[in-house]
Amino acid sequence: MNDRVYYSREAESQAMRERTTAILAFFVIGVTVGTALALLFAPRSGEKTRHELADALDQGFDEGRKASSEAVERLEKDFADLRKRFEERR
Repeated sequence: MNDRVYYSREAESQAMRERTTAILAFFVIGVTVGTALALLFAPRSGEKTRHELADALDQGFDEGRKASSEAVERLEKDFADLRKRFEERR
């Protein structure tokens, strides 16, 4: 599937994490856009559609905030590990 050559297992796992994060982000965006379009074209009253659209957007933003906070936590941990390894090598 992947013909890339990595110089370390860490680089390979880093690339896999970044790829997974990008896939999940695009998936969430796709679901959010699909939900919005479905609500816009649904045969319901405008007020009800706007309310449901606002709820869907709030849910999408909440999921985005959660995903970004998890990514920040993971990056902070990775940075701390990197700093520790750097200090050990000094």
